Amino acid sequence: MIKFKKEAVGELAFAGSLLLLGLIVLFDTKRMVVPPGSGSVGPQVFPTIIGTFIIVVALFLAFEVLRGNYGQPEGTEFGEIKTKTDFKTLGTVSASILTYPFLIESAGFVIASTVVFFGVGFAYGARKLIKNLLIAVVFALVVYLTFTKFLSVELPAGVLKGIL
Repeated sequence: MIKFKKEAVGELAFAGSLLLLGLIVLFDTKRMVVPPGSGSVGPQVFPTIIGTFIIVVALFLAFEVLRGNYGQPEGTEFGEIKTKTDFKTLGTVSASILTYPFLIESAGFVIASTVVFFGVGFAYGARKLIKNLLIAVVFALVVYLTFTKFLSVELPAGVLKGIL
């Protein structure tokens, strides 16, 4: 069994997940139903290019890691002590984002987005709760109204259906 350094395991896991993502993109692109008469440059061209690019990058990354070239954490210099992961912030951001699929249909886009924006802001240190909440509501409303009124993209209104 091959023994890798701790840094290599994480980077190889990232390269593997990137490779898997590229394969999924290519697989789904090949299964795409292409309408007749879409021309020589159809809807499969761009996803095929992206999927292939992701796979090539993943393979180069894995090759570099196997050669011993590990990535350097952002903002560190050689010999500097690495800081530990802030799991409290990571957990708060993750919890905020994971509420989105559960709230989007029932509560609506504005409320679901407000919860996410507020949670992420709080996780990154916005402790003025009323100000944080107002910014989250205004931002969610601006995005909602921009998409529904100006771009004619329907977003779920949820409990605010008669109001918005």
